[in-house]
Amino acid sequence: MIPPGKIKCTVGILTLNSESGLPGCLASLKDFSEIIVCDGNSTDTTRQIAEAAGARVITQYESDEPNLPCIKDKAGVRQKNMEAATHDWYFFMDADDTLSPEVIGEIRGIVESPKPEHYIYRMPTRIFFEQGRNLKEIKHEATYPSYQTRLVHRNVGAFFKGEVHDHLVYNEWKFPVGTMKGCYNFHWPEKRVNNFWGYLGRYADWELETGQPTTMGNLLNWGIYRRSRTILGYVLYRLPWMYMRYGFKDSMPLPIELTIVRYHIKLLVKYIGKHITSRHWWIYVREIARGKDTNRILTNLALMKTECLGSILDIGGGQGRASHYRFIRLTKWHKITSLDISPAAKPDIVLNIEEEKIPVKDESYDYVFLFNVLEHLNHRADVLKEIRRVLKSVRSDAGVKKYADEPGGKLIGVIPFLVNVHPDPHDYVRLTEQGLRELFSEAGFSKVKIEAVARGPFTAGYYQVEFILPRLIRLICGPVALLLDRIIMASINRNLAAKFPLSYIFHVSK
Repeated sequence: MIPPGKIKCTVGILTLNSESGLPGCLASLKDFSEIIVCDGNSTDTTRQIAEAAGARVITQYESDEPNLPCIKDKAGVRQKNMEAATHDWYFFMDADDTLSPEVIGEIRGIVESPKPEHYIYRMPTRIFFEQGRNLKEIKHEATYPSYQTRLVHRNVGAFFKGEVHDHLVYNEWKFPVGTMKGCYNFHWPEKRVNNFWGYLGRYADWELETGQPTTMGNLLNWGIYRRSRTILGYVLYRLPWMYMRYGFKDSMPLPIELTIVRYHIKLLVKYIGKHITSRHWWIYVREIARGKDTNRILTNLALMKTECLGSILDIGGGQGRASHYRFIRLTKWHKITSLDISPAAKPDIVLNIEEEKIPVKDESYDYVFLFNVLEHLNHRADVLKEIRRVLKSVRSDAGVKKYADEPGGKLIGVIPFLVNVHPDPHDYVRLTEQGLRELFSEAGFSKVKIEAVARGPFTAGYYQVEFILPRLIRLICGPVALLLDRIIMASINRNLAAKFPLSYIFHVSK
């Protein structure tokens, strides 16, 4: 039952230790019938403030871990918040900001209209500096007029995209966007204004961490051309034009504008470097120089598309952090617990997993890593059953739509196939794909995905002698073997490569 006079629109807010700005934000939203605060397990009074104001509080992730930042998973958490809404109209905002009575009245008119002109609306933005208890409006800024889409109807079918800077994606041809008259007002706290590079520089780092390897075309277009155009546009046109026309009094301070230019320059340079260092040929050369073998390199390259977050148990991993950590995407929040039989590895838990239970309660971990361990176990099925026990039924990211098809905890690992005997302290077995599937089925797992790490006969043959070759020779012979297999497999049958597996990667769910 919606109280009389309330606006039939859901307002979604993301919070993490937001007790300073949240009271003012919620006070400005008293006319809305539903407010959903999606919290990152704050340790201050954020949750109590939200509940006292009548907001519904949900968690960003299905986890009890405190203070979980979603800054590198903004779209996923925004999406979860929007999917929790019960009204057709949805408006999202930040916990530091407030809505003016004029904007609220405009939203009311749109929502209550039986035939709204549009089903998705953008708003012009304005920036205010917090100066003690006062706000100073920045009337002129290099990007004005700037717009953000904030109000959307369920019929549009919009969804959020972008890990650090999120935005709504929708069918723009079917649903043209309307423009509201009222502004969305950003409140910049004094701390941000006084250390703007510290604030903006972190965003640049986060963007670089979450950015995926790109094609040369994308790099030239989005990374170089558009970024360079932005930089030159600021320096040669936007800033001179703004200050000559409006002066400095009510305009964005020049040091802040130049910091924005510095931000784009940093991304331009760093993205070029990241593009080069993420090429497979570069990684292969770099890893050979580090002493890694072809099997391990190809396995790690295949792991680059694997992403994990939340609580992770690494079985067989010490504090030294194995090479796979440089390749698996761990940019979002995570907490790794290592378990190993050897105290020399300095793990968090010293345990013989074949003889003892893992000392945690059921369903404690979102992910379990098992890299190059299965071949060293004689009681493999029993160990896998114990792993299944500690995996969660509902993973911490299960509320995010893109993970809905496999919400439970996941076991990720590697088992070598074509590799020399390596007791550590024992080496028992090599398993084919069929053998692995039967083993996981016996342990009670229902969803099994297995990927062969294979290139063909030349790579397989080369791998047998690679260990006796000096690194300089390996830098020559390894790429030759890979190239020959690529030529042969392309001319015969690519599926034949799977007959020469170096290892198997498995992704297994409850």
